[in-house]
Amino acid sequence: MKSKPSSLYWCKNCGVPLLKKTCENCGYDGHKICSDLKPMFKEECEFLERETGKKLPGKGWRDGLWMRYKTIWSNGRRIFRLSSNGKPAIIKKYPFNVDSDHTGCRPTKEILYRANKSTLDVIEHEAISFIQQIVKEYPERKPVVSFSGGKDSMVISHLVRKALQSAEILHIFGDTTIEYPDTYEYIKNFKEKHPQIPVVEVKAGVGFIDMCKRLEPPTMINHWCCNVFKTGPISNFVNKINNKDNSKGIISFEGIRRKEGTARRNYQRIYNSKKVSSQISARPIIEWTELYVWLCILKNHLDFNEIYKKGFTREGCMYCPSNSPYTDFLLKKNYPNLFNTWYSFLKRSAREIGKKNPDDYIESGAWKIHIGISNKTKRAVHLDKQLCPRSADITQYSFNKPFFPIGLEVFKPFGELVHIEGSLESAIGTDSEKISGRHIIVKDIKTNMPLFGFQKEKNSSQICVTPFKKRGFRQLKNQIERQLRKFQVCVSCGACVGVCPTGAININPHFRVDEEKCIHCGRCLSTKYLKGGCVALNLRGVS
Repeated sequence: MKSKPSSLYWCKNCGVPLLKKTCENCGYDGHKICSDLKPMFKEECEFLERETGKKLPGKGWRDGLWMRYKTIWSNGRRIFRLSSNGKPAIIKKYPFNVDSDHTGCRPTKEILYRANKSTLDVIEHEAISFIQQIVKEYPERKPVVSFSGGKDSMVISHLVRKALQSAEILHIFGDTTIEYPDTYEYIKNFKEKHPQIPVVEVKAGVGFIDMCKRLEPPTMINHWCCNVFKTGPISNFVNKINNKDNSKGIISFEGIRRKEGTARRNYQRIYNSKKVSSQISARPIIEWTELYVWLCILKNHLDFNEIYKKGFTREGCMYCPSNSPYTDFLLKKNYPNLFNTWYSFLKRSAREIGKKNPDDYIESGAWKIHIGISNKTKRAVHLDKQLCPRSADITQYSFNKPFFPIGLEVFKPFGELVHIEGSLESAIGTDSEKISGRHIIVKDIKTNMPLFGFQKEKNSSQICVTPFKKRGFRQLKNQIERQLRKFQVCVSCGACVGVCPTGAININPHFRVDEEKCIHCGRCLSTKYLKGGCVALNLRGVS
């Protein structure tokens, strides 16, 4: 799919933006304006008038008011540029005559469509053809819509249903527990208006702020919240869809667009998800601009989230560290109680890590870069180990909680756990030191050879690990200690669920591995997948 043109035009006869120079509704050749636009609505216009004290020449896009970032356009001419650093203020005024480029036309959605008909029809047709082709290429996979409640996912929902000529396409809404109230209301109304569309709401078993207390507030560097509140719950649900057969999986149609930000500029249109192992992500509108999305919504009379009318450019998590200062200001103005709840929590967190002026730390946005780690958190990740006095080959590990029986789960990905009585020597036939009592040996599934063993004692917060594999044991020991650290810091967040390609990992009621599903691929043991596989460990910079 080719990149879209970088310039828009304005038809002063119809009072609408044009995707190409000539208006298809009246034949007028428009003048060049900017590269992208979004419509303004009455609620946003009234809000900006109150905040800036400046009256706008209209009440929305029907009056010719559109916006590009924080520049307001009226009938194809720039009039104001607003600050984006918190409270909106006019920082630049442009020469503008209210009547010079406007014929008095008040366009409708139909006029807006007819003025751009050929281009809109082409991009919609291309997206629909793409959806049909992907479904044809993967007939064994179940097509689903990743439905966030935002404008882009609404367009995806429309296109997928149109492409597959069915309303019965599963929509998955990942509830992060901190969605905007408008989003919850929109999802509710969408389900009521479209009862034939199956909409499933999935969420983690713990609230966002509760998990922040266990870990720390997410930052732009460590935004662990996505793995915990979206990837994990969605992976759990997808595993149920697959009915224990993860070789099939799903095709998730997503409203991701490259022009949403630099982080998404190099995104692929088709992608084998690393976060949800049995998912292929397909992005039909990845090359679309924001104006394309809005023209599709207005042309097809699609309902959309009311949050956009309030001036928000995106829906999503209210407390996202990637939110701009202006978004934070809108949150404070529109939902003061929810804003105060989050602000109070951030303030307590700032005090805990020794910030002398918590208010400045929060309001400057410094918390979004790095909130810091408390001494308590540092101690929690420390793995206490020492050589066993009986043998230099045996390592004794101590924990801040009993290891058995939950700790056994972290060893299952290594191989088969064999419970034995007597000594390790008698069990493996080696000359290693005899250690009497009850033991567990971990055997390699492929070779049936023992890798390591340890003594089993109920309610003990210590284990002694005995190596059997001499060659390559240093790497194995690193993997063992990494798994033990995971056990030490585990907060049952569920982020690790998405790492497993067979759905063997679960966290109900605690971290556990289904031995029937585990294929011992080593994916969850690798540092490559540590970031998504154990956010508690990755958050503390431990590999």
